[in-house]
Amino acid sequence: MAKRKQEALGGKAIVQEYEFDENVLHKDDLKALVFEGTTPEWATFIFNNRSRNKNYRHDYDIVVGPIADDGVAFLINQYTTGAVTLAQFTRMLKFKKLSNQYFFGTEKAVKQLRRIK
Repeated sequence: MAKRKQEALGGKAIVQEYEFDENVLHKDDLKALVFEGTTPEWATFIFNNRSRNKNYRHDYDIVVGPIADDGVAFLINQYTTGAVTLAQFTRMLKFKKLSNQYFFGTEKAVKQLRRIK
């Protein structure tokens, strides 16, 4: 992805690698949200984060769940316009091959990462 962005925007692509111990997701001092697949709760969370409602904020340190790529953005638009229901939106997402992404949204969360490269 860094190479693709570099080609589109110019500059130099830099990739850094980090390790993350998933056991910290269960620590009491971190507020973590983990989605197990494309559930209606995940779909609602993604919709809220991608909506034009700039007042939406969550207070999670770390969020783990399926990646909401450009194909998901198209489906979000269909849901937003009312072309599909939340149940239909969620069902359509189950057919997409989505890997997990990790969001580290606070300094406390970022401190859990260990740079390896």
